[in-house]
Amino acid sequence: MDPVKESRQPPKPTAVVTGATQGIGRVLADEFAKHGHTLLLVARNEANLEKAAASIAAAYGVSVHYAACDLATREGCDRVADALDQNGLYCESLVNNAAMMTAGFFQDQDHDALLRTIDLNLRATIDLTRRFLPGMIARGAGGVLNVSSVEGFMPVPYQATYAATKAAMISWSRALAYEVMGTGVRVCTVAPGPVVTDIHANAGSENSRYMLYYPQMAPEVLAEASYRRFMRGNWVILEGWLNKIAAVAVRFVPGFFLIPTSGWFFQVRDADGNPQLPKPLEHPDAPEADRHKK
Repeated sequence: MDPVKESRQPPKPTAVVTGATQGIGRVLADEFAKHGHTLLLVARNEANLEKAAASIAAAYGVSVHYAACDLATREGCDRVADALDQNGLYCESLVNNAAMMTAGFFQDQDHDALLRTIDLNLRATIDLTRRFLPGMIARGAGGVLNVSSVEGFMPVPYQATYAATKAAMISWSRALAYEVMGTGVRVCTVAPGPVVTDIHANAGSENSRYMLYYPQMAPEVLAEASYRRFMRGNWVILEGWLNKIAAVAVRFVPGFFLIPTSGWFFQVRDADGNPQLPKPLEHPDAPEADRHKK
């Protein structure tokens, strides 16, 4: 008898949580750990991952592993699969939470940042799900929880690219949820409104009207509700009465009213409440000397 084969343990079920060192991802990791799940935390900063893993393991007595990688790249997604294999784990639950937001006039936003928003928010979600969903279906158990946004139910001027990625996530998740019916696997998407995290400040939208007038939810409240309803298999998770009203109401509001209203709420403003104006653009055919005139 081969002693190597004899000592080899079967892989252990694991909840993979992306964007797990802060905000919604961190509290979702806590929530899964609270219910006894082994974790694989995924984010870019290794020092923050190590700190989060140690804290969660100490608080809940579960095994916590981590993988430092950039999910906006194909290599980053490869690293997640490699980390599972290296630690003798398999993905039982996948939480696609990692995301970034860009805000302001589309033509003024950094070209690379826009493409990275699409890669991180959407492409990585599809990539990781395609890697791990077939195994879930084969085992007849597990699930995918996609963290979207209530912005995904409407066009959002000044956050057009971010909202579009979240709209695509909602549509894709609902379609996938139908495909896996009867397999024992859940595909769910949670669509929160503003949550108390740093994503809005990092995007530069912390002074927009939606941050002032729309109630912000504590991430712990969202995580508890998301976990509970994910385990029930709810296709779309909307927590908070105002989010539920908004998601339904936008279906019946005509675009000529909805889009300007959305634009008013999401317009980027400075700390004094002055709206951001578009930057002057240089004509691409202008002579070089003219382009540098003030």
